[in-house]
Amino acid sequence: MGWKAVRDHYRIDHIVQVTSDGICIGSPYVHDIIVVKDGKRVHSDYGVRRNLNGELGRIVKEMDADAPKLAELAATEDTFERSIPVYTYEGGSILEKQCEELGYPNVTHDGLIQYENTFSPDAGLVLTWAIDSAKAGVEWRREAVTHAEQMLADAKVSLAQREEDLRQLLHQRGEG
Repeated sequence: MGWKAVRDHYRIDHIVQVTSDGICIGSPYVHDIIVVKDGKRVHSDYGVRRNLNGELGRIVKEMDADAPKLAELAATEDTFERSIPVYTYEGGSILEKQCEELGYPNVTHDGLIQYENTFSPDAGLVLTWAIDSAKAGVEWRREAVTHAEQMLADAKVSLAQREEDLRQLLHQRGEG
């Protein structure tokens, strides 16, 4: 995906990253002010439509003025001057990624933003973070299971009471 080609061609100073939504252009607070998916600008929110005079407005105008160029850029295989190893985790796996520059708000070659608590050039540190995250996740889910089991037990007691109420009422009417 050509996130870097898009960033460079449109001279974007905002954060450019890749998410499940597509190529996202935004800020630290709103990551998807402009989104490019399948080579098309699919939306621009958060005031871009109201203020087409700033940098984001310029970008939107340039993208809309030459949609085929945007599609070409988005389909481009990005090239990088440097490939520095950086590590992150996903589930039970430690992943090695590559980047040109380490640290936030830089992104990996595949467009992932390097948050300070999930990316590091130190694989051992990332393993520690992953273990801590997994431990917290296990504890959180154990609490959720305990809560769900208690709710189920309470619901069964309540159901049994309602069934008994119905049995008594039907008996009073001579139906049971």
